[in-house]
Amino acid sequence: MSNKKEQHSLFSASNTYLVAYNVFQFTGWFVLLVKTFNHISYNGYEVEGLWKETGVCLKIFQTLAILEIFHSLFGIVKSSVVTTTVQLFSRVFVVWGILNIAQSSQMSIGLPLILIAWTITEVVRYSFYFLNILKVVPWILIYFRYTFFIVLYPLGVLGEQLLIYAALPIISKNKLFTVRLPNAANFTFDFQVAFFGIRQ
Repeated sequence: MSNKKEQHSLFSASNTYLVAYNVFQFTGWFVLLVKTFNHISYNGYEVEGLWKETGVCLKIFQTLAILEIFHSLFGIVKSSVVTTTVQLFSRVFVVWGILNIAQSSQMSIGLPLILIAWTITEVVRYSFYFLNILKVVPWILIYFRYTFFIVLYPLGVLGEQLLIYAALPIISKNKLFTVRLPNAANFTFDFQVAFFGIRQ
């Protein structure tokens, strides 16, 4: 009887959806991982052409991850809505607000750094998620999941900072992400000042 209940739970609508979602994301990030290391193997850390090879795929799969906020919100997965939102906003901002609009950031060494950090992290994470639902997670994947982040997290943060730094001249010139007074909300914000303030 308990086995039948477990099987029913395993193949519930939410689990079926989550397996499909995580397999799809795993596939996308694995393709990005291959593209990134393919570029590095042929060109070293020469950044030119890397965004052209990876940009569309990166935008699709990083944007798709916004669904994870709703997964948390509707209780499909047990994770904090706030934490998930903050983590996703950071990445989506880097992809759409920095890389997509500032060509200078596309030529920054920060690009291969985030691609290495993000792709390895996500390939491990999404494979762990869908195998965990199926209850067949190998021990080596558990090890990767809880050790790789020690190196990959700071590598990703460094890459993000370098990308934003490379984009600052364009942001400053075009007053992007900046709100000047006077305005109806009586509010002012300067992205460049905020960026350097946070770094300090």
